[in-house]
Amino acid sequence: MLSLALSTLRTRWTLFAGSFIALALGVALIAGTGQVLDATRGTSKPAGPGRYDAAAVVVRAGQSFTVGFGTGDGAYDQRQTATSPHRIEDVRRVADAVRAVPGVRQVVIDRSLPARVVAGHAGDTAARPVGHGWSNARLTPFHLVRGHAPAGDGQMVLAASLAERAGADVGDRVAVVTPRGRVRMTVAGIAAPSGKDGVPGEATVFFADDTARRLSADPDRADAVAVLAAPGTSVTALAGRIRAALPDQSLKAGTGTAKGGDPTAAARTAALGDVATLLAVMAVLAGFVSVFVVSGTFAFAVARRGRELALLRTVGATPPQVRRMIMAESAVLGFVASAAGCGIGIFGGRLLAAVLSYVGMAPEDFDVPVSPLILLLSFGTGLGVALLGVFAASRRAAKVRPAEAVRESAVETRVMTTGRWITGSLFLALSVLLLVLLGKAGADGAMVISLVLTEILVVTMVAFAPLLVPPLVRLATFPLAAVTRATGALAGDNARAAVRRTASAAAPVMVTVAVAGSLVGVTTASTATAIADDRAHLTADAVVAADGGPGLPAAALRELSAVPGVRAASPAVGTSGFLVGSDVVMAGGIGAVDPATLPGVIRLDTVKGSLDDLRGDAIAVTRSLAGQLGWRVGDEAEVYLADATKVRVKVAAVIGSSAGLPPVLFPRDALVRHAPDTMADTVYLSLAPDADRAAVEAAAGRIADAYGAVAHDRDDWLALRASAAQQEGRVLLLVLLGTAMLYTGIAIANTLVMAAGERAEGIALLRRLGATRRQVLRTVGWETLTVVAVGGVLGVFAAGVTMLGVIRALSGTGVGAEFPVPWREMGAVLGGCLVVALLATLVPTLIQLRSAGRPAASAGT
Repeated sequence: MLSLALSTLRTRWTLFAGSFIALALGVALIAGTGQVLDATRGTSKPAGPGRYDAAAVVVRAGQSFTVGFGTGDGAYDQRQTATSPHRIEDVRRVADAVRAVPGVRQVVIDRSLPARVVAGHAGDTAARPVGHGWSNARLTPFHLVRGHAPAGDGQMVLAASLAERAGADVGDRVAVVTPRGRVRMTVAGIAAPSGKDGVPGEATVFFADDTARRLSADPDRADAVAVLAAPGTSVTALAGRIRAALPDQSLKAGTGTAKGGDPTAAARTAALGDVATLLAVMAVLAGFVSVFVVSGTFAFAVARRGRELALLRTVGATPPQVRRMIMAESAVLGFVASAAGCGIGIFGGRLLAAVLSYVGMAPEDFDVPVSPLILLLSFGTGLGVALLGVFAASRRAAKVRPAEAVRESAVETRVMTTGRWITGSLFLALSVLLLVLLGKAGADGAMVISLVLTEILVVTMVAFAPLLVPPLVRLATFPLAAVTRATGALAGDNARAAVRRTASAAAPVMVTVAVAGSLVGVTTASTATAIADDRAHLTADAVVAADGGPGLPAAALRELSAVPGVRAASPAVGTSGFLVGSDVVMAGGIGAVDPATLPGVIRLDTVKGSLDDLRGDAIAVTRSLAGQLGWRVGDEAEVYLADATKVRVKVAAVIGSSAGLPPVLFPRDALVRHAPDTMADTVYLSLAPDADRAAVEAAAGRIADAYGAVAHDRDDWLALRASAAQQEGRVLLLVLLGTAMLYTGIAIANTLVMAAGERAEGIALLRRLGATRRQVLRTVGWETLTVVAVGGVLGVFAAGVTMLGVIRALSGTGVGAEFPVPWREMGAVLGGCLVVALLATLVPTLIQLRSAGRPAASAGT
């Protein structure tokens, strides 16, 4: 059977070309996505000098934490890494202990603070504004390019890259914003590491050491204690002596790469974590689409060979021999196609990483190395899909009777098999279960569950296709038959007679429309609901936003509060952290508000508890997040801030939605107590009824400009947030749908080209009966339109059922679910499917018409 299979593949390669293309591209899709997902677990090398390159040993606090869950044999730990530096407590004591260690030449306390230069483009969000004492310059090391070191409170040195963006030079006076307020300083010098403009990811400002300590909101804590070693000292031995001398044994003394000092590392880790989450969804999508298309293509290819297999049975082939031959063909084809797909996947993974970096979802230095393990798994998946995809078809093929070799009719008599009934019923039950769960998932879980639900619904409808396709074909061709006299009716008869061919051709259209519809619908509904929620709850008249900078200090808040006509100025802080639930640690947004002034600018709807209790280490949390974490009003919970600072909190209130704020809200004074450098990202302004709005907005604008912020009126702020949310949704759809839709587009063309081969005898017969070329093309065109319409209707139905569950999930947040129907997006998807389908059928038909001969007689239209 193997020799016969190889002979068949060699002589009839055109029959298997479609299956080869589908499988190779499917494996490429899985391999590319898998390699990028695997790469998120690694780290990219920093693009330039690190903060501690010149230091021999760096003492730092632990930058991660572990939370344990469960008891006994079911106990497990979850480890998380801080996304901002965890600082050393009582840093002077630590520095004194290190200074006394033999071999230490110099000790430098690395104290950093937010410091934004307000000039030129210095507030570029690509770099984190950070200030240091001048003694820290020797750790990288920075060298003066021009000017001199800072002396006294009125001077500073700028990194060369920052000075260039700010348009500042030695002798200029520029404004600097720190947690202590806004001051004007003279640029005493410009500094840079050797051959570099600065440390990548930092917009560095150097103050005199005493000035840096005075400007720091918490001078008793620092990022690290760095050590310069005496000449001839062994770094390894020195690190060991320092560890032994540390007053707090939880501190770490690192050398080499363990020193840290890459300011982009935390942001890169967080970004890669987000990418990993996105790619996990994308991998599920890629796996489903590829497996679905490949298995369907293999089954269709086998179904096309009915007469050939019947001839084999006629000449004496037994059913087991037929099965073995088909499985051997599939194994050989799967081996070659999977290998080709892995090769394409290497390039595809790098291309996907480049797209993620381009749209800002991954770090610029994100690299995807070749992963042999992922390629091996992808190869095995492709081979397995090829064998499984053809297994059921081979069993059907083995049952072909020899008499079918002379059967002329293409009508398929048995539409539903026992396997289809069992598969369809099972997946229908799973669909109902997921639909129930989707309604309880909340906004955060809606996308993942909706994607799985859509996939299960697609499988359900494919199983029941022999029942669903005929009535849909009748419905689609009824108007065609009425207006075209012959060609529309003939197209409908062809589609109904060959149910398997119609269902197989419609399947890629269905999965394209269903997946695109559910993702577009979820994204559109989530964005629209969030925008409506903001609009319904924001009562502030104006908003001052930090515009990507480190924030607005308390001095800015006092100035805004003092503007005539301002009734209340309410600050809001947005950061991130880790929330400990009943069985998981979840990364999430954390905010801080002023409970006294917040009701005047934002209306929060309390579901349980009271916002009056939002004081001390108490928090308010959204209903959906509380449900995911298992938090209830009155519970004691654990929250880790971005720097791994652990805070015990009490759940004071559960709110319907965050109304544009982070889902976990602290009182501002509590968050500042735990993170003293915290500054307000946004200040909401409420105006007095008789205030001169234009004058107030002008005054707020001047204050905002002085701190590198931007002032907006309410409508402009809401429009800006809506635009940002919509842009984020478009980028998300581009990444999630881009490769999958490209693949399904190829699959549509591939399947219909295969179906065109089955139609060749019918075209020749039509020509012999007198049909003109135009009539044949019209018939094929109408049949293709019918196939796309059937696939589109089933896909829209699957997406529609999914959206019912999503709307139910979103209705529990804020003002209720909003769902603007995405007519344009879905019209584009359906239009694209139709164009691809018409090209894939009409071009082969034109080729077939050239060899079909001339009509015997002319026929009527």
